[in-house]
Amino acid sequence: MRSIDKVAMSKYLFLSLLLALSACSIGEPIKRSELLDRSLPEQQLPAEYKASNHQATNQQAAFQSIAWVESFNDPELIELAKLAIQSAPDFRIYAARLDQAEAMMKAVGGSFYPNVGIQGKTGSKLGLEGSGTSGYYVGANWEIDLWGRVRASYANAEQNARAIAADQESAKLSFMANLAKTLWSARVLHRQAQIANESAQHQEKILEHVKQREKIGAASKQDILSAEINFAQAKELAFNLKNASQQNLKTLDVLVGRYPIGTPLKNQSLPKAPSVITPGVPSDLLERRPDIVAATARVDAARFNVKEAEATRLPKLSLTAGFGRISSEVFVLKTDSSNPSAGVGVTLPIFTGGSLEARVESRQAELEQAFAVYAKVGLNAFREVESALSGEQSWRARYAELNQIYQSQQNIQKSTDAEFVIGRIDQRQVLQQKIRTNTAQSNEQQGQLEVLMQRINLYLSLGGPAI
Repeated sequence: MRSIDKVAMSKYLFLSLLLALSACSIGEPIKRSELLDRSLPEQQLPAEYKASNHQATNQQAAFQSIAWVESFNDPELIELAKLAIQSAPDFRIYAARLDQAEAMMKAVGGSFYPNVGIQGKTGSKLGLEGSGTSGYYVGANWEIDLWGRVRASYANAEQNARAIAADQESAKLSFMANLAKTLWSARVLHRQAQIANESAQHQEKILEHVKQREKIGAASKQDILSAEINFAQAKELAFNLKNASQQNLKTLDVLVGRYPIGTPLKNQSLPKAPSVITPGVPSDLLERRPDIVAATARVDAARFNVKEAEATRLPKLSLTAGFGRISSEVFVLKTDSSNPSAGVGVTLPIFTGGSLEARVESRQAELEQAFAVYAKVGLNAFREVESALSGEQSWRARYAELNQIYQSQQNIQKSTDAEFVIGRIDQRQVLQQKIRTNTAQSNEQQGQLEVLMQRINLYLSLGGPAI
């Protein structure tokens, strides 16, 4: 009786040891300080990046691919963004890729559970095989994850899924940025086409006026040719702007999932640009940009890949259990009754020609590559933010000048109209001033558009709204 208790106790201790070993940690996701030291060892980064040690794994909730659209207070843009989410093929692609990543993670997670299967066979003593055996077997096999191989493989799949999710979020940011730029460009082009058409009409009147002056000897044939060239150029500009406006409307239709008929816009005015942002990089840039989150996840995935490859060189233990029955028409078997069975399997690689070691080296090289990619993405992020900040600042200053030019030209136009009323100048001079006023107005609207474009570029570089 005591011997039975000893056997039971030894089995219990053995299983307890296996479970304790299988619970060993495979490590946590890499910390930002270590990530920066490994990927950018020679770079002098701003102090806030060195001081912070937050985990990028908790930043996925900060993604702002949709929310930042509302910051412009443009109802039509918000409406089109919602329509795109519902109908655009791009968003269906994003959703499918995320589903695929989650399915891959679930597939790897199945290794945590026992594999249960059944085999069956029946036959006669005749035929090519001629065994005449029949029977069935129901069995289960469960690998004890002693060294964390299965957990490392699952963690790798989890980080890859996280990287894919971040990639899709980055694609959504780019999509929404393109949607906003296309909408606002269509509005400006529509208005510029109207202004250009009005200027073309003014050029036509100038041409008629020059022809009348030529009849009375106040203008030459050369003056007429110059006026004809100006009129032709004005008509061409109006045509090109109108065509570009229509093309933008069709592009907008495709973006939101509509047939490209050039659906007219509900509003032709541009929203006001948000308030100015103080130059300098935000302290959480390396945590919330989707491409950086993806690069971080791929570093973690590569690290877990190394652990999985290292664990492959160690012994693999598995528990088996099952029962079955077998009988034969050819051989006389000792028994043909059903018998349960259980056991422990051990697989130990002794000589593999260096393939397992080479696999570890390959995984380590992939890890170094992941660090290098992170460094490249991080430096590019700094460049994009600083460029976007300086670009917006520059265009705001330029827009102020363009607006001042337009206001001054409007005052000149009023003065010219007044001089025409009292007969000091002729209509040709009035029309020429109207054309200059139209040009100044078109430039002013283009400057306003560029300020908005730079703000979108800033949002893209920040991974969402500036906070």
